[in-house]
Amino acid sequence: MKKIWKVWTVILVVAATVLLTISTQYSKKEEISTDSYQYLIGVSLPNVIEPWLNNFVDVFTEKVSQDKKINVIFRDAAGNPEKQIQDIETLMEYGIDILIVSPDGSDSLSSVLSEAFQKIPVILTGVGAGTEDYTCLIKSDDQKIGRLAGEYILNNLYEKNKKIVVFQGVEESPVSKQRLKGFQDSVQGTIPEEDITYYCGDWLRDRAELRMKDYLIAHDSADIVFAFNDDMAYGAYQACQQYRIEGKVHLIGVDGFEGESAGLSLVDKGVLDATIQTPDFGGLSYEIARKLLEGNKVEKNIIIQPELILQGGAKRKE
Repeated sequence: MKKIWKVWTVILVVAATVLLTISTQYSKKEEISTDSYQYLIGVSLPNVIEPWLNNFVDVFTEKVSQDKKINVIFRDAAGNPEKQIQDIETLMEYGIDILIVSPDGSDSLSSVLSEAFQKIPVILTGVGAGTEDYTCLIKSDDQKIGRLAGEYILNNLYEKNKKIVVFQGVEESPVSKQRLKGFQDSVQGTIPEEDITYYCGDWLRDRAELRMKDYLIAHDSADIVFAFNDDMAYGAYQACQQYRIEGKVHLIGVDGFEGESAGLSLVDKGVLDATIQTPDFGGLSYEIARKLLEGNKVEKNIIIQPELILQGGAKRKE
């Protein structure tokens, strides 16, 4: 009997040792997998359905995937300002090291951004938010985008009585307003107002396609289309295809992203006559965040100048 008890005692001791070893190893693996990054970045977006924000997510995610020291949490407000406020508050609760926000253009985020700015660096992209409480604002010269398009149309495409269709973004969008102002300032006094028709395409391809069909039903054809992003320009092109007038309508877009159906590719394929290239917000935001995390200073306001990209012509931004 004593021998049996001794055998069982040895077995139990060995089993306990094995379980303790496994438990310790598992705990170490858990620790490594959860603490494998050094910094956590929170990103709050107003509506990722907008093509430039979709591109932002793709580019930023790609950059972070190559950086073992950084992890990122994205939050999409889906067009709801109240939800974006809640998203920012939630990100702050996660203990993020840097907050990146694309405001919706209103002042609704000013208070929550001011609170965040007291604790961590805050990077704004696209537009401001009615407060000076931020570390860095990255934006494009949107008036110049409109002006470049207007000047290109005047110098290369427009003749008397030609009809122009302009697709704006979301109504009341500050970015859209600035692009509209730049365009109208450049053509005022040269192109009669009755030759220009304006639509809100809400930055969306299918919305622009529907509005372009409405125009073609009423007017049979168009001569020039200027859309405030490449997605809407492509939507207008698809409408022209269905009415068998593609190739007869000159199309200009904005963004100039890489990708199969993005602006640069559409120019290369001859779908668009031109695109106006805007900043790589995802890449720039990552670079600024990296500098801040390394303790470096950055400019408070960074305004990127747009560039007109023509078929087989102008140099592209690297």
